[in-house]
Amino acid sequence: MRGALEVLALRNAAPHLTASILDEAEEATRAGDRAGDVYGWEAENRKFHRTILTPCGMPRLMRSIDDLHVVSARFLFSGWSAEWEIPTDRDHRAILVALRARNVDLAASILARHVTWMGSKAR
Repeated sequence: MRGALEVLALRNAAPHLTASILDEAEEATRAGDRAGDVYGWEAENRKFHRTILTPCGMPRLMRSIDDLHVVSARFLFSGWSAEWEIPTDRDHRAILVALRARNVDLAASILARHVTWMGSKAR
């Protein structure tokens, strides 16, 4: 569900994404790479997703995505807190490369795979 909703938000946000917004998302990814624990990483991960999706201008959709992030985080915290290792988020970087190239279809495809994969890790 989260994958489908985030792709919808991204497709609507893409025309409004500026270099500044993409830079902010990139910084969130770098901050996540520096996180000392799963809680810090999750906060930066959520910031990345919100940064690229919020320009969709659809507050109700964003509230639904936020609710799904909370549910995902619960599973991440229970599964990763005991076995934490710093992830390198190649998917976030690939999404940003596609968005900077204005290849929304590729960015949406990577995002859908990314959220689906993360969802399977949270189970």
